[in-house]
Amino acid sequence: MVDVKEERVVKIKKAHSRSQFHLTEEQIKLLVRHADKLRDKVIIKMLAYCGMRRFELAKIKIEDINFETRKIQIRGKRDIDRLATIFSDQLLEDMKIYVQYVLDNAKKGYLFPAVSSLNTQEHITPTQINRIVAQAGHKAHLSNPNPELKNINPHIFRHSCARILKDRGLSLEVIQKVLGHISYKTTMDFYGTMSISDMDKELKEKVGDIFG
Repeated sequence: MVDVKEERVVKIKKAHSRSQFHLTEEQIKLLVRHADKLRDKVIIKMLAYCGMRRFELAKIKIEDINFETRKIQIRGKRDIDRLATIFSDQLLEDMKIYVQYVLDNAKKGYLFPAVSSLNTQEHITPTQINRIVAQAGHKAHLSNPNPELKNINPHIFRHSCARILKDRGLSLEVIQKVLGHISYKTTMDFYGTMSISDMDKELKEKVGDIFG
């Protein structure tokens, strides 16, 4: 015999779509402020501004970043290379400072190196990214807006990025570009019905440095 309460919980869970839950701009600012160190602030900002997945963030190398063009080469699903735009001036500056002072101005290697010598991947793990985000959430006294989850997790930033861009008047085309990134094989400065430079300009004007 199925317990009535248990059946109700199952129905509630099925009614929830994780994509419907998101963080507000102010909540993301709080998380950035409560991050332990510069590395953690950069991680949270990159998740929030670029809508990256954990494994994409973990695998970024210093040589994947072009600070002049403000582009990051992303290794996405099925190892498809894509480009993400750093449209926030503050994030760009934070990344430069992080590379200069924390990574001792290194020219190559992972942007977020492994913390432990036991980590054979040589870069930060998704589990460590989970821990960084959850810890910032605890210090900011924030819990996951999804009632099925307790801690703030990296993927909530992807949903939050989409919602915030939409609320700020960005088109679906631009939002898809941010979350999916531009194809690395694109040789022309054009994507869909808008040029890449026009989309980058719109992102900078409408979003800018909203997370600090």
